[in-house]
Amino acid sequence: SSGINAEYGDDRIYSDLKYNEKVLLERGMMEVRASLVAKKSADDWRFAIFLDKPVKWTHFWNCKLISVNKFNTIWTFGPMPWTKKVKPGQKINLGFNGKFEPDGEAPQTVTKSFVEYKPDE
Repeated sequence: SSGINAEYGDDRIYSDLKYNEKVLLERGMMEVRASLVAKKSADDWRFAIFLDKPVKWTHFWNCKLISVNKFNTIWTFGPMPWTKKVKPGQKINLGFNGKFEPDGEAPQTVTKSFVEYKPDE
């Protein structure tokens, strides 16, 4: 897979995305809060986070883990039953708490994507 959106096509379904990162460097902890506003209807979705340093997400809200690469740098989440179907104007709040190696380097989000997911027919 060549890019983070390769699996799903680059089909953004949000009109607004607020993405807030908080890093506690000495403790090796990272918190992310993402707030999205859907711009179109979707029956299912994927939210992917691509980091420049491994992060092990230990807690997440309003979503479930779909996949993670072996380096713990590309994480893909899908909806919980109550967040699965989205309508235009609907707001979705996601939260993630994780840990990283406290070696003085803070992880940063390189890319994130929120796309409609359509299983192959």
